Amino acid sequence: MAGRMAIALAGFAVLAASSVANAQGGPSPRDGACFYEDTQYRGRSFCVESGGSLDSMPSGANDRVSSIQVFGRADIRVYRDTRFRGESLRVRSSVRDLEDENFDDAISSIRIEGRSSGGGGSFGGRSGSPNPELIVQRAYQDILERDPDPAGMRAYRSHIIDDGWTEQEVREDLRRSPEYRERNSMTRAKAEEIVRQAYVTVLNREPDPASRGYVDAVFRKTMTREQLERELRNSPEYRNRGR
Repeated sequence: MAGRMAIALAGFAVLAASSVANAQGGPSPRDGACFYEDTQYRGRSFCVESGGSLDSMPSGANDRVSSIQVFGRADIRVYRDTRFRGESLRVRSSVRDLEDENFDDAISSIRIEGRSSGGGGSFGGRSGSPNPELIVQRAYQDILERDPDPAGMRAYRSHIIDDGWTEQEVREDLRRSPEYRERNSMTRAKAEEIVRQAYVTVLNREPDPASRGYVDAVFRKTMTREQLERELRNSPEYRNRGR
């Protein structure tokens, strides 16, 4: 576990007991987030205060989180792989079902920061919200990981000013866009490239026909790149390389 953190657990086993306060039924953090095994903030859970980070999950929690409850002004970034690697998702408001974000049972590391009072309001608030340009800029960066194009800025700025759209409505509309669906949909070509990169990284070679089973697993989202690399490192080929 990395960084300054305070963690409360309710049910998940922990490897580094000295870093964790067991808090079955304990209070939620004033500023931070709680991570739940089931949707709707149910099931086993653990909490992390703002300023904390986990470069790997508590024992039993890896790839098991299905909802996140945010407290205070926490700014959360969750990652598919350990040590803050792989695809990431930024979370600033509670998420009842991570399936909506294509991130259900996919979190392996976490970073949480606090937001300054000048950084803008929370999702859904019409009063006290930051200026429309800032809302659109932030939504594009978080959802599409790029700056808004002029046409997009004009359209969403008009929705905010003229139609009273909240930041959450801007984000939901971006998630319905073809660009977002394309970025977050797994294709066989993407799966083949993930497998190829794993083979090159671990075995220093291109994949052979035997890799097709891995391609199928990645395509069906039953195996992440990190899991594939771990399996390749356990292979006889990898173990015999140093002999």
